[in-house]
Amino acid sequence: MSNKSSRASNIELLRIVAMLMIISYHIIIHCVNVQLVNVTSIEKLQNGWFNYPMFYRQLLGVALMMPFGLVGNTLFIMISGYFLAEKEVDMLKISRKLLTQLLFAAVVLVLASAYFIWNTVNTDYNNTLFSYIRIQYFNKMSWFVGYYFIIMLVAALGLNKYLAKLENKQYLGFLLSILAISQLGWSGSLLDDLAKGLRTVVVGVFLFALGGYIKRYDPFKRVRGYVFILVIILTNVLVGISYYNTVNGKIQAYFYNMVTPEATESDFIQYIPKYDNYSIVVIIIGLCMFELFRRLPLNSIGVINWLAKATFMIYLLHDNGFAYSLWETQDWITLLYNDFSGFLVKLGCWSLSIFAIGFVMYYIFRGLLWLLHKCKWLFIK
Repeated sequence: MSNKSSRASNIELLRIVAMLMIISYHIIIHCVNVQLVNVTSIEKLQNGWFNYPMFYRQLLGVALMMPFGLVGNTLFIMISGYFLAEKEVDMLKISRKLLTQLLFAAVVLVLASAYFIWNTVNTDYNNTLFSYIRIQYFNKMSWFVGYYFIIMLVAALGLNKYLAKLENKQYLGFLLSILAISQLGWSGSLLDDLAKGLRTVVVGVFLFALGGYIKRYDPFKRVRGYVFILVIILTNVLVGISYYNTVNGKIQAYFYNMVTPEATESDFIQYIPKYDNYSIVVIIIGLCMFELFRRLPLNSIGVINWLAKATFMIYLLHDNGFAYSLWETQDWITLLYNDFSGFLVKLGCWSLSIFAIGFVMYYIFRGLLWLLHKCKWLFIK
């Protein structure tokens, strides 16, 4: 497996799955969760179906999906490490790719915002406050872009050379050491006190190096595939139990506070768990998924490879306030309350549609680059 090319379709398929997980997560965190807990949104949409001190199985289903986006981020960093940890990282190529796609995405979002304004001037959207994109958004696009760039820069400036010198045991010691720094409460807090986000960067270095370690040593080759599936299931069981415990604790606190003399009756605000990129839950699920897809016996499949090339552009075009406000035109909570399977279908359809739009825009971007290259004689002597 360590000899697979950079266009191995099993890994490219993993990119696609990771992107769909990220899209669905963003819809949940930036729209479904807002409609669930935001008082103003609840009053406007009249969808406070869950505002009672009860445990709802539908919300348990949503809670199990909350690690999705962060697992997707984990997978993208591990894939980069798998292919680049033993190579010289070309920062010129990476920087050019990031900046050109960022600029294209920013321009598309500015034009899409203007088009939306022009074509909805007579439409009643009182239930949604739209967030329109300005060209300055180029400088603050999706946070993952900067995160990814920092990891690649660390690899180029010395991480790869350091990893190349390590034997199996030393490499494993390095991995466990930086994992421990990020996971232990005091040391992890110290990292973020030194620089905001440094803890996440350290985890990114761990994931990149872990991808390289798997490529070089194949440490799980004797572990049967079903073990990884079992670990994912058991991890989700713990996530579900943790959610159950937290919700019941909040319910008890709600009724406890209601019996105090100064208490006034109010709606119960539900809880949806949020995870950090350094969460052990995210790392475990990401590692298991990576190993499962790495073992898929897929030859190079053109369609899969073709789709996977667009994932970065898809990431840029959907992770912004304009996209969030479009999603908020839908009443997700009423559907979630009445028909959980219908909610999943709708979430899947929106995720696939967003993927498709981003895919089309990526190949328009590629076409423009080709056209500029062919016409460069018009601009350059």
